[in-house]
Amino acid sequence: MRTTNQDFVELFYNQADQLLAILCDGMGGHKAGDIASEMAVMQLGHRWKETSFSRSSDVKEWLDRQINIENKRIYRVARTYNDLQGMGTTLVTAAFIDETIVIGNIGDSRAYQLNANGDMCQITVDHSFANELRMSGEITEEEARTHHQRHTLTRSLGVFDKVMIDFFELKIEETQLILLCSDGLSNGVDRKEMNNIVQNELSLSSKAEALIAASLKNGSTDNITVCLIDLTEQSLNVRRGA
Repeated sequence: MRTTNQDFVELFYNQADQLLAILCDGMGGHKAGDIASEMAVMQLGHRWKETSFSRSSDVKEWLDRQINIENKRIYRVARTYNDLQGMGTTLVTAAFIDETIVIGNIGDSRAYQLNANGDMCQITVDHSFANELRMSGEITEEEARTHHQRHTLTRSLGVFDKVMIDFFELKIEETQLILLCSDGLSNGVDRKEMNNIVQNELSLSSKAEALIAASLKNGSTDNITVCLIDLTEQSLNVRRGA
């Protein structure tokens, strides 16, 4: 298990009381990953506080622009200080605008939806070398799980001077719960086990703790961070693992 936690997660509300959840998993030696993930979350979140949106398309435009501003900031800092060279971070966000949830991601931190039918669905697509091979049909899904380059990212924040963000839209009325997590969780708990845990008659806090415990039991050695947002009870919980 890593001795430092390079994950960072936070929740922010804007002028219209619209929620933005942001989770990042930093990378880079020494403290570089910690700095990159915290920079991305806090800078983006502080700017969100000054906004107000009426359309999901405006949210996507805003996120694309602001995430790229933060990407350039991290890119510049990493090249200015020797001890921060190579720093970067994944990013996954969930913005709640009226009846729509806008999901955005870069890297392999994930967003899942527990839909109205009780099915746990992975919404985001990992930007990793192994997953690119899987999507092109060169390796199977099972091979991708154990591929030696499964942790090698093809997209991340702060590595190049411009980054492309994937966006997805979900309907709030079709959603029971949103789960954001770093790969420490998704590498240790498969979708079936996630589904079983989040549908238990537990408090949201207990569900988050159970997810982390299951991942550790299954041998996860990475940092584990979970953000759960329950739309049926309008409650939320953030848990950072070891």
